Amino acid sequence: MTIKRRDFIKLSAGSTAGAAFLAACNSPAETTAKSETPLDKLKSMTGDVKPITLQERESRLEKAQKLMTDNNIKALYLDGGTSMAYFTGINWGTSERMMAAIIPAKGEVKYISPAFEAERVKELMTIGKDIRVWEEHESPYKQVALAFKDFGINSGNIAMEERVRFFLFDGIRKEASNLNYISGDPVTAACRKYKSPAEIALLQIANNIAIEAYKASVAMLEEGMTPQQFSAITAEAHKRLGVSGGIGANFGEASAYPHGSIQQQYLKKGDIVLMDGVCKVEGYSSDISRTIVFGAEPTDRQKEVWNFQRKHKTLALLQLN
Repeated sequence: MTIKRRDFIKLSAGSTAGAAFLAACNSPAETTAKSETPLDKLKSMTGDVKPITLQERESRLEKAQKLMTDNNIKALYLDGGTSMAYFTGINWGTSERMMAAIIPAKGEVKYISPAFEAERVKELMTIGKDIRVWEEHESPYKQVALAFKDFGINSGNIAMEERVRFFLFDGIRKEASNLNYISGDPVTAACRKYKSPAEIALLQIANNIAIEAYKASVAMLEEGMTPQQFSAITAEAHKRLGVSGGIGANFGEASAYPHGSIQQQYLKKGDIVLMDGVCKVEGYSSDISRTIVFGAEPTDRQKEVWNFQRKHKTLALLQLN
């Protein structure tokens, strides 16, 4: 397998994935030089991506506030993560420092931020204008309690989104002990489980990209290859398709274990190759698994196990209808 000079420079810039990919390109299993690999045919597939609009996020908030009213909830507390992104458009990683959004049943969203992060949060804010900051020597929980008071909330239920970490919940509960804390699922789950046409379009693009990454990567499987080498190739395939993503794999006996084996695997003819891949487009994920037999026809036993699994999966899906 050959690689172009500019790709070599990019891949050898110090990343582990790059090193593994280069190792795959120079695998002992290499028997013939190729002027072109399936990766060279890949091009970005993100040109038609349309991000979720501000108007759609505002409609999500309206629905959430109606659900809060219907469920006797005064406010919904969001930690950094997928629900915060869903409602506010802010993608924020979690740390030991609180950065939160509070959606009231009536009124505008308020944010609680470390003081040194406030300017960055303001840049990301498209919904709501109120940001409460706390210094390192101050309590973020007091800012949350003050926000509740400013909303006019002195009693009643506060919903905690399902991914809120315990230390945050515990601190808020102690600071605002006059309030009752319940699960936010009646609001968050009831909103997020129904996908809009815009969300479905993003999911479809993510899955289309994943399928193309599978096609190119599976075509590059070679005898003697390791799962790490294969995964590095899949990461590069996703990159060329315009996204971050990858496909994990287990070969042979390790494919029978739910999460593989710590033993190093080398691909052999007749091995089952179990693959599971994910990529994201605007926060919406593909999640596709594929199983093949490498370099040989499936054995009767492999067919038996495959058909058994397929039969019972189909029966399970029919129960959902």
